[in-house]
Amino acid sequence: MQYLLLIPILLYCIGGIFDALMDTCSDHFSISIFKNKNPNYWNKNVSWTNKYVDNTPSKGFKKWKGIVLPVALTDAWHLFKSIKEIFNSLALASAAYIGFPYDFTLIVIYFVIAGISRDIVFVIFYDHLLKSK
Repeated sequence: MQYLLLIPILLYCIGGIFDALMDTCSDHFSISIFKNKNPNYWNKNVSWTNKYVDNTPSKGFKKWKGIVLPVALTDAWHLFKSIKEIFNSLALASAAYIGFPYDFTLIVIYFVIAGISRDIVFVIFYDHLLKSK
C-alpha cells in the first residue's frame, strides 16, 4: 500500500515538467526547443499580450461571443501554467484519497522527498531536455 504514495509524487513531478516549460518560454526562448516556433505564442516576453484585443491591454480582454477567453488559450506560458496547476491539484487530491500517513515525521519526510524529486525533474527538463541542440 505504501507504493501508492508514489502516485502523488509522480503527479507533482509532472507538474514540475510544466513549470520547466513555463520558465523555458519566459527565460530561455531563444535557446529552447521552441525557438523556431511562433514567438507570438511561445515567447512569454511577447505572447503575454495575446489575451488583449489587438494585443493592447487598454482595449481589454479578447472575447468570443461575449465571453472572455480563458488566458490558458492565449499563449503557451499560460497553457503550461494551467496544466501545472491541474497536476499539482491532482497530486494533493490523490494523496488525500490514498490516505496520506498522518505521522508528522512521515509527512515532513514525504514532502521533502516530493520536493526534491520535483526539483530534479524540473532541472532535467529546464537545463537539458528543453534546450535546443
